[in-house]
Amino acid sequence: MAVVIGEIIHKLVKESGLKAKVVAEHVNVSESTLFGIYKRASVDIDKLIAFSRLLNKNLFLYYLNEEPLKSMFSKDTVMLQNRIVDLESEVMARNEKLKDLTDIIETQKKVIILHEQRLPKSKK
Repeated sequence: MAVVIGEIIHKLVKESGLKAKVVAEHVNVSESTLFGIYKRASVDIDKLIAFSRLLNKNLFLYYLNEEPLKSMFSKDTVMLQNRIVDLESEVMARNEKLKDLTDIIETQKKVIILHEQRLPKSKK
């Protein structure tokens, strides 16, 4: 299904509670043009940037599942997802090692305390 960016923008504007006049001024269009944009399937890049800034949301992301961006980025996305999985595994392994080392340190502290308790008081 194709992205109808105008509908997405309209929904986000409504959710933000911004008035049409404020949005139109920010995007540098009239209010009637703004309402026309809400019905469009595509929006000029400069307008999309302005909407993204106003709404504090990257509206270009809605196009990642559409061609030609989908095929351009799918390989990179898979590669990045695999890297994330690898890094998560590495973090888990390091956390386990850190826990083991912490356990060893705690055990060593207990051994030191026991050893100190067995020493004659004069050697302490």
